[in-house]
Amino acid sequence: MSDIVLTVPVGSAEEDRLFGRFLDRFLETAVSDPVIESQDAPFLMVRSDPSLGGTVKVVIFQESGAADAFSRGWTQTRASLCGEGGEG
Repeated sequence: MSDIVLTVPVGSAEEDRLFGRFLDRFLETAVSDPVIESQDAPFLMVRSDPSLGGTVKVVIFQESGAADAFSRGWTQTRASLCGEGGEG
């Protein structure tokens, strides 16, 4: 299975803190997923990549459903910080 790699630019210290809180909540809910519990390796890895310019988090998933859920959730969470409505 190929890894799914999400590159998440983090524009400010406030957004970086929000990313950390979102990641914690995502992990809390994901560990109760039977598909994820059955895996023998971590279902995701997160690292910072300063070589991409600015503050960038690289989130690597082993399962596309988890990557999709993370991406949708982060988009909605980030929009709330920016005062945007909807998923945009």
